[in-house]
Amino acid sequence: MAMSPNRIIALPLILILSLAASQDTSFSYHGFRSANLSLDGMAKITSDGLLELTNTTMFQTGHAFYPSPIILKNSSNGNALSFSSTFVFAIIPNPDSPIRGGDGIALVIAPTSGLPGGSFGHNLGLFNYTNNGNPSNHVVAIELDTFKNPEFEDINNNHVGIDINGLTSNISAPVEYYIDDNSGVGSSLELVGGHQMQIWMEYDGVEKQMTVTLAPINATKPKKPLLSLDTDLSPKFYKNMYIGFSASNGVLVAKQYIVGWSFRINGQAPKLDRSRLPVSTLLTVPQSGDKKRSKFFTIGLPVIIVSLAVGAISSLFSVVRRKRQFAELREDWELDYGAHRFTYKDLYIATGGFREKELLGSGGFGRVYRGVLPTSKIQIAVKRVSHESRQGMREFVAEIVSLGRLRHRNLVPLLGYCRRKEELFLVY
Repeated sequence: MAMSPNRIIALPLILILSLAASQDTSFSYHGFRSANLSLDGMAKITSDGLLELTNTTMFQTGHAFYPSPIILKNSSNGNALSFSSTFVFAIIPNPDSPIRGGDGIALVIAPTSGLPGGSFGHNLGLFNYTNNGNPSNHVVAIELDTFKNPEFEDINNNHVGIDINGLTSNISAPVEYYIDDNSGVGSSLELVGGHQMQIWMEYDGVEKQMTVTLAPINATKPKKPLLSLDTDLSPKFYKNMYIGFSASNGVLVAKQYIVGWSFRINGQAPKLDRSRLPVSTLLTVPQSGDKKRSKFFTIGLPVIIVSLAVGAISSLFSVVRRKRQFAELREDWELDYGAHRFTYKDLYIATGGFREKELLGSGGFGRVYRGVLPTSKIQIAVKRVSHESRQGMREFVAEIVSLGRLRHRNLVPLLGYCRRKEELFLVY
């Protein structure tokens, strides 16, 4: 039976449409709660729908890939197809570290859904020391690099680069976006600032040009891209490739998130509706430094000042109390008679604070204690005249004068005296 002309025309048309459909892959994720991604390493989907590539664990990597391979080359001529992708990300610094860390995130196109040879730290989970720079890698990545590695010729610790088969970027630039005011002046941004930002990556298979554009989450896409690289990706790609994300931590760590993501072959990636992106406390900008400083000035500093003031007052009272405890009276007659005067402190120490066990005896004149002078170690006897003593100051002075002048083998020599408040002391 002969086929009608209409069917003959329709068959190639169906094949063309089928081929076009197979080359028009498109997807978008406003959060990842129900996403079926291929995850490994530290990567996980959080309860509120964020794609967490790394947490604050050192020396780890995280990978997340779209689960199905994507046709990126034209079957007839082997040329790389046009494609575009956009994603929103946030890198949250470790609040417990004085140095903002992590090594960064990469949007990566690779031959496999995962990078089994990708190492942690500055390798971004993409390569290792053995395969870095090898043309057989067939890996293309957009790196958001937060650590300066001289061995990879990094320009700083806050840049975006296009990497082909290795970590030495084919082109890179400091992180900034261009406000469309015709000035050509970019506005700087910080990758590890904890703020959400959006990346647009586009490859023109006809012009063989790749561009990367960046802006804060609330800004419109700038007309001027941050990076523009003339390159033919045809020899870098296999027909079927996988697209996804890679991130890593080294000694310095950070939480690195993807909030939303879209991709399309042969056209603009679907726009991300910011109102549909997940809202999470995990994306809260840490205020550790400012918060700690604020708490220090509002709470800590006043507490310290009050504590110091209380300490100073206590110390002052202690000094005054000690001075009062050991305060002594001095009068003019002492200069006339010249007997040796002891400090009350020395007598106090010598007698152990006039302890009862050092008491030798007592009488109407007072109590007598034994002791040892702290400096000379001379044994002494101290007569402490009580307040109730019937003898007055005149008798006390007379005894000092007379005994100070007497020298007899049968008399205990007077070594000196002391006066404190209303107390009188004779030292033998």
